[in-house]
Amino acid sequence: MKRILLLLMFIFLITPTLAADSHVVIMNIKTDIYHHPSCIWAKRCTKNCIKTTKDDALSRGARACKVCGG
Repeated sequence: MKRILLLLMFIFLITPTLAADSHVVIMNIKTDIYHHPSCIWAKRCTKNCIKTTKDDALSRGARACKVCGG
């Protein structure tokens, strides 16, 4: 029983790290830079920014912000 609980705990702990690249980011479609939503540059971006996932931003060829790291 303890082994099963430990296995389940391990699975629940490892699952978020496997899906970490699907979190929401703010992507500037003009500069192809994506930001973490709390980044100062994401908050200043109004005209050319969209909300998307990190996977989608990377597939579009965007790079991470140098300030927040995306």
